[in-house]
Amino acid sequence: MAAPTPLPAPVAGADLVLAGEPVDLRARVLVAGVVRSPRFGREGEVLATAAAVRAAGADLVDVSLPPRLAAPVARAGYGPVALRAGSAPDVEAARRAGADVVFVAPGLFAGELAERPGVAIAVLVDDLAALAGARAVADHHGLPLAIDAAAWTGPEAVGREAAAVALGCRLIRTADVRRSRRVAEVMGAILAARDQA
Repeated sequence: MAAPTPLPAPVAGADLVLAGEPVDLRARVLVAGVVRSPRFGREGEVLATAAAVRAAGADLVDVSLPPRLAAPVARAGYGPVALRAGSAPDVEAARRAGADVVFVAPGLFAGELAERPGVAIAVLVDDLAALAGARAVADHHGLPLAIDAAAWTGPEAVGREAAAVALGCRLIRTADVRRSRRVAEVMGAILAARDQA
């Protein structure tokens, strides 16, 4: 029987600093719980959902909404805040809104996002097939890799998330915090055991 393929180690220098503390991503997987668009567009709805996401076990509260709705969550202190950005100006807007982590697609690094914008960046993909290319970008820039599992449902979502972590992702962006929290804990334990071996 062939030996199992070892899990890839995270890239060097890809640790995050959250709330002033460094997070060692070699043996830790973070969960970013997504706050959905509010039904009535009210700040109170967003704050209540952010509190629920955090209470469910999210390490980060993902408020990928307009800055007028994201900034109050950052000010309210529900924990580290993450936002998804589609352009360099979006990254700057996320920083101004108080984001601790900004998720960006690998293509944004093709010249558009040349400098570190004063906020932690993670390279985000939403498809397992795209992980190899995204990992190359993350390795080149010394950034952590994240998977967007927010649209995944059912039992196969657990397998996909575990596969993403095995392939180097250390952040999971999710709409099902409890499911992803379980995956993060199990895979984190496997990563820790690998490091001790």
